[in-house]
Amino acid sequence: MHDIDGLMQKLNINHNSLDWRLFLDSSKLSLKAVFLRNRNTLPSIPFGHSMHNKESCENMKILMEAINYDKFRWQI
Repeated sequence: MHDIDGLMQKLNINHNSLDWRLFLDSSKLSLKAVFLRNRNTLPSIPFGHSMHNKESCENMKILMEAINYDKFRWQI
């Protein structure tokens, strides 16, 4: 996982959490997090991926903490 502010700076993208939404995909085999720009004006940004974390409440909690969801509160 990366720091979202640092990642957006590296990509030279102005990050306003109201302009982005968070897409989470989990299954029995993997867990993924992708940021999607509202109005699709920028490409999606894969943010987290794990082939070893299966879908569970604990793994989702770890993912949400790792991306600082409490700070940004993106629409999911």
